[in-house]
Amino acid sequence: MNKRASIKFFGDVYGTGYRFFIKQKAIELGLKGYCRLNNAEQIEVEVEGSEKALNEFLLFVQKGVSPQADSNSFSLEMYDDLKGYIRMESDIV
Repeated sequence: MNKRASIKFFGDVYGTGYRFFIKQKAIELGLKGYCRLNNAEQIEVEVEGSEKALNEFLLFVQKGVSPQADSNSFSLEMYDDLKGYIRMESDIV
């Protein structure tokens, strides 16, 4: 069964590589969605895909996405409805 996760990272988000690492891990796991810096200066991530891939992605998030970050503070919401993303996009590379 496919699911969708919405994650927001707080705190130390500049110069940490979060968006790069998140996009790479999502692509590696076959997840689709986006990762971007929002107007509140939080990194906003939305990914969808298989429950197995999402669980692996969430373990990656919980362990700490970037070794350059001083904190790993985030919020998480899970959804059963999908938005139909066709690729993993980011506002960086």
